[in-house]
Amino acid sequence: MNVAIVDKRADEKTIYSLEKAGLYVIPTTVIKGLYDSVATHADMQIHYLGSNKFICAPETFLHYKKLLPDEFTLLTGSVQVGSEYPHDISYNAAVLNDFVICNAAYTAIEILSEYKCMNKNILNVRQGYSKCNTAIVTGNSIITSDIGIYKKSVENEINVLKITSGNIKLRGMEYGFIGGATGLIAENVLGVNGNIHTHIDSDEIKTFCSKRNVEIVPLKDGILEDIGTIITNIQS
Repeated sequence: MNVAIVDKRADEKTIYSLEKAGLYVIPTTVIKGLYDSVATHADMQIHYLGSNKFICAPETFLHYKKLLPDEFTLLTGSVQVGSEYPHDISYNAAVLNDFVICNAAYTAIEILSEYKCMNKNILNVRQGYSKCNTAIVTGNSIITSDIGIYKKSVENEINVLKITSGNIKLRGMEYGFIGGATGLIAENVLGVNGNIHTHIDSDEIKTFCSKRNVEIVPLKDGILEDIGTIITNIQS
């Protein structure tokens, strides 16, 4: 079974599109300590470790334990999500085939330990919202607007497209991030929460994905909207 953990405030069309794609949709919960813009974002609450195993913030454990099918393993981190940056980024890491992109100083130790056991390289960056700001296209290809993530990716021979900041809606904020507006919803299919053509760099994004045989599928109409990464158990 493939699941999609998605913001409980996501548009009905987004939910419908995910279900139509064959995903079992699990809504997030609210972390009351977080500011409203991201209080229901999946990438602030739960992280997919691979092999049908998730790890979540302790205050969300009962919520996800109740909703995740029995075939999934759910671990709980030891650190609650704080109300202010950088104490709100413990579960916000972007993971590729060989690398984990995160601000290691504030990433949950359980996440780092799991990946060290898998022999993945931890790429430490200043950007704490690493998952929010990284759209995973393939196991070695990403899209980001963050210059630090871009430079670190280039240094480690990760295929990376640097896009312009902005052009993405985020409730209560000036703008959101590309990672938070996307998620892999099937093998070689990138779900996008809005119309990719509303982004100033849409042509570059489409070309980057096409070269890697990844199809872009809109989940709803209108401007791209950051709802927190759509967390699935699908890996490219």
